[in-house]
Amino acid sequence: MLEFINLTTISIALMIIGAIGVVLLKKPLDKVIMVSILEAGLFLAIVSFKYLDVAFLTAVLDPLSIIVFLLALIKINEVRKSKLEDYSTLPKMIQSNENETRNSEGGK
Repeated sequence: MLEFINLTTISIALMIIGAIGVVLLKKPLDKVIMVSILEAGLFLAIVSFKYLDVAFLTAVLDPLSIIVFLLALIKINEVRKSKLEDYSTLPKMIQSNENETRNSEGGK
């Protein structure tokens, strides 16, 4: 049983769990956690195949990719909030335009 559980098996399991979690989870912060788990599995796979130079580069760039991912999530949330605000004021704008046209027709 212990021959089956080695570094490669653990890394593959982490990558599969992370990929499934990214696809299935709805909340953006949960997706960030799953991407981190996926990246940990990728890092372990790189180390298990003894590509240590690539592992070093991965260890340096993974936190940067998470930061970029978080910044993208923040920007997407800001855009969604502004769109919701625009759509919430849309009926008021339509109603005020209708009132203006009625007032201008009534004055003629």
